Amino acid sequence: MDTNIEVFMGIRVLFLPLSFSDVRQDGVSDAFLALGCEVEVFEYMEKYVQCKNEEKVRKSLIELAKSFKPDLMHVQIQHTTVINANTIRTIKQMFPKMIVSNTTTDIRNYVPPTYKAIADVSDFNLISSTGQMDLFKRELGKDVKYWQIGYNPNLYKPTTYGSKEFKYDAVFIGHYNKKENYPGTSERVAACELLRKNFGDRFGLFGGGPWPQNLKTKGSINQRTVSDIYNESVCSISVSHYNDVDNYFSDRLLMSMASGRPVVSYRFPKYENYFVNMCDLVIVDSLSDIPDAVKMLKNNTELANYIGKSGAAKVFAEHTYYSRVKELLKIVGLA
Repeated sequence: MDTNIEVFMGIRVLFLPLSFSDVRQDGVSDAFLALGCEVEVFEYMEKYVQCKNEEKVRKSLIELAKSFKPDLMHVQIQHTTVINANTIRTIKQMFPKMIVSNTTTDIRNYVPPTYKAIADVSDFNLISSTGQMDLFKRELGKDVKYWQIGYNPNLYKPTTYGSKEFKYDAVFIGHYNKKENYPGTSERVAACELLRKNFGDRFGLFGGGPWPQNLKTKGSINQRTVSDIYNESVCSISVSHYNDVDNYFSDRLLMSMASGRPVVSYRFPKYENYFVNMCDLVIVDSLSDIPDAVKMLKNNTELANYIGKSGAAKVFAEHTYYSRVKELLKIVGLA
């Protein structure tokens, strides 16, 4: 436990996560609690799905805030409209000293209008890369802070470090999204085509979309089974929707590294700020190098296990939401 945890004790946090289906933000709320904060979690999307009434959900949030009296409201609105700027403004008028932090763990080619609207009434606006800082600052007309993505160590963790027999040589878990025109979509497809060509059914592709039929996806899987899938494979593959944005990586990279199996990751700018190649993970500079990297790990069990263990240790030490929430409380001036 942290020796300095007392500095966070008693901070009252009202957390508005964006949860849907089995994708939840329990790791963030757990981290606030572990640091000694008092926490109320307002699952606005769940409430909206139940009642289909935005005004009712907004009034419910205002009533909760009125009774809880938060020091910090940490909101993850992203592209949703259920909670609007007027709702946040009303609560701020009740509690002028309350700090509002507005975060997005997502990345797009643009600044979402919904994020921008909340930014107008927020004290701190946070994004998870440095490569889009200028874009956000220009669009918002105010300062933006860098707050990197994290992961939930209670959900993503090793189940074995070196089974002698694996079901797969490589796995990739991720959705196929053609609607948003992500620059990395074609790179993901190209990587999966190479893996299917080289490893046949020994390559496991999981995720909805749907993916192109020739890639033979096994469909979406529940987040609680992700670590099990990773541990059934010699290694996992990471190719993001954005591979050319400074300091950007998705939480999927952290989840796969946390499994204890080695990760072959397509390069991204400034990865060296966080990870060591051939120690924490395997970085490839070209998509065409991915099959050879997988074969290298398959033929070098000791090296594969070493990289897997090292990667898991790195993300557990530096990239859990416990570490991220400590950073957040310092950014907003509550520590």
